[in-house]
Amino acid sequence: MLSRVAESLFWMSRYFERAENTARFLDVNFNLLLDLNNITHTENPNYWIALILVTSDRERFNDLYKEYNAHTVTDYLVFNKNNPNSITSCIGLARENARSIIESISSEMWEQVNNLYHYLQSVTPQFVHNDPYSFYKEIKNSSHLFQGITDNTFSHNEGWDFIQIAKYLERTDNIARLIDVKYHMLLPELHSSLEESEDSTDIVAGSVDIIQWMAVLKSCSALEAFRKVYLSKIDPDNILRFLILDRSFPRSINFSVCAAEDALWRISGSSRHRYVNNADRFIGKMEAELSYTSIEDIYSKGLHLYLADLEQRLVKIGEQVHLTYFAYHTPEIEPQDVEEALPFTGVAGGRANWSQAQQQQQQ
Repeated sequence: MLSRVAESLFWMSRYFERAENTARFLDVNFNLLLDLNNITHTENPNYWIALILVTSDRERFNDLYKEYNAHTVTDYLVFNKNNPNSITSCIGLARENARSIIESISSEMWEQVNNLYHYLQSVTPQFVHNDPYSFYKEIKNSSHLFQGITDNTFSHNEGWDFIQIAKYLERTDNIARLIDVKYHMLLPELHSSLEESEDSTDIVAGSVDIIQWMAVLKSCSALEAFRKVYLSKIDPDNILRFLILDRSFPRSINFSVCAAEDALWRISGSSRHRYVNNADRFIGKMEAELSYTSIEDIYSKGLHLYLADLEQRLVKIGEQVHLTYFAYHTPEIEPQDVEEALPFTGVAGGRANWSQAQQQQQQ
């Protein structure tokens, strides 16, 4: 397979997954505010800042908008073409990647990407503000349909493996960011606002807690699956254990890492006892550590530090995938040269953007 084709398949899949996750987060946030409306103040901008932090785009957002509210955050994350992580930008880039390899994908895959792209071109901000539920449902269903079409019309060869690698690396990154932001920014500030309120009570605080934890689970479509495993009340420890360490739920970090590892190893021929390249080695090490990590281990290190380290390691895995399979030259792999060889923005906590030069040229 040509590296150009493999790279386009990779980014097509990654941008589609990123668009779906953004739609998922926005949809859950709107519903969260409806649930909280009767028991606490929902005008706090922190509810919207959290969504910007998940995408590590706060500086760019502040350059374009003066405040955090439903209109500005929705415009930035859905329509703003200056934001490379907006839904419109992601689907546009996914379409361009698909168009560049149209001879390598099925006609049904192209039709689905193209239909979603033209749907987004026809939607207005006013429509999204008036009916966010229908809009985000359409984005999520379109992504699910694209994945189903891909699984059923695209040969399960190396190209399909690159699609899986991209999907699960992006999913792992999004889940880690979501957990980090929700647990360490939104909730503590929410608790402090409740404590300062004269009308706050333990019952209200407890109700807000439960709704917040449910929102985290809903963001990953995990509420029903979680309740089947943990029959007791919503508990933060069990939520962390489920979203990070569970090996059977397809949107947990552990499951996604295992799926990406399987796809990488199918391409390279690596095995449990022998690795072929650094990408296989890094992801194998991450999978092994997740297999033997407990929630107590995560707490002892600190949840934020644990998730930040995981995000950095995901960047390195993606970087090595690029070097091994996509790069048109082989630079010396030295720490001081990596940034020059690979113009990505993930090192400082941003989204993975290796090979963005190609994406910008296609735009």
